[in-house]
Amino acid sequence: MGDMGRPAFQRFLTPRHLPAGRAGAVTGVRWGGDFAAWDDLLTAGRDLAAQVRPGGAYAIDPTAGLPALAALFAVATVPDTVLLWASPRTLGVTGREIAPALHALPDDGSVPLAAQERPLWGVCTSGSSGAPKVAVGPADEWEQIALHAEAAMYADAFPAGPPEALATCLPLGFSAAFFMCVLPALYLKRDLVVHPPHDWSPLYDLARDRRVLALGVPALAAAACLSAPAATDLGSVALFLGGGHLSAPRVELIRRHFTGAAVSNLYGTAETGAIALDHDPGHNRHVGRPIPGKSVWLTGTDERGIGTVAVAGPGCCRRTWRPGSPPSAPADHVTGTDYGRFDADGNLCLEGRLDGAEKLAGVLVRPREIERHVLALDGVSDVRVTVETAPTGLEFLAATVVGSVDADTVRAHCAALPEQHRPSRISCASEQEAATVYSAHGKL
Repeated sequence: MGDMGRPAFQRFLTPRHLPAGRAGAVTGVRWGGDFAAWDDLLTAGRDLAAQVRPGGAYAIDPTAGLPALAALFAVATVPDTVLLWASPRTLGVTGREIAPALHALPDDGSVPLAAQERPLWGVCTSGSSGAPKVAVGPADEWEQIALHAEAAMYADAFPAGPPEALATCLPLGFSAAFFMCVLPALYLKRDLVVHPPHDWSPLYDLARDRRVLALGVPALAAAACLSAPAATDLGSVALFLGGGHLSAPRVELIRRHFTGAAVSNLYGTAETGAIALDHDPGHNRHVGRPIPGKSVWLTGTDERGIGTVAVAGPGCCRRTWRPGSPPSAPADHVTGTDYGRFDADGNLCLEGRLDGAEKLAGVLVRPREIERHVLALDGVSDVRVTVETAPTGLEFLAATVVGSVDADTVRAHCAALPEQHRPSRISCASEQEAATVYSAHGKL
């Protein structure tokens, strides 16, 4: 074997990057009722690393709790490895468990990814628009991704200094949770709290004496508000919410119940990482300006300036792989799944998904445009419009709406749309009932 490349992890960024006054503090991960210091997780990972083969491919089950982070260190400290942050079951491959959460993947061609000179990472997409696929990139950029999150995203939300802790109610298998919470907390040795979606009390406790970056989705934040003590003081918390509409009613609800919290809307994908941030959401006009350090442009623009969103920079994958198929060719940028345009202030306005146009009775309809119209109705917190098929075989538009409106009000509001764009089946749920209509990914 020739010279080996770099491992994904070589060092913690300490003590210079720790918040002032906490250079000697023991920091680590609190996951449910368990806690482990980062130093202890690294030691456990190095002990496991003897079972990790340079050049091998490994899957780490991110649902396994603290052992998943020890397994991450085990693979990340060995050169030339492929680390897939997903269970073998999610990937649809057979793995050999060599330690809790750590699975060696076969080298029989079923995982056609090889680390050539650089270690690789892989995270799964949600699969909400089809079968999940794996976004793949160079893992020796993790340190850069962590520093970029700190400087380009968190600095604006914390003028008094960087966050002292990070918290999320999202499964750590979500790409956003991995890149925006796990990696920054790991490299910068910040406390990381992983709490259940239905129990935000660990965040409330953390916020009493820490600046906290909390990552979630709008639906879960709204549900937490409804179960929280009245007027919970979260003045030291910056709440980044992505993966869904952050409408005016939800922003108002969050600010009313989580007093003092800074609320931002986050836009991105597993393939691109975070793309844009809006620190004053609720207007339903745009998703904010591109994050500094990320190149965001439009390809194939039409006469209205609408084109396909393209992205390059920290957190972007280099290729994708759908299990059972060959991986895509390497690329230096990612073409996203959305159409967009820039407004006069440089904000990115989304104009529909590339795969979002559907035929209904021979007429091309774009569900996102209908959703935008419904969101303009007072009292609507969230909406999803889909094309459904009746038992008779006829297709129709269906709208699922969350908020303080009823179906008749939504139907009357949609009368302003062309007839073919009006949902014929409308179901409404209040915020209190919303848990019954959301997926595990926080989407309708």
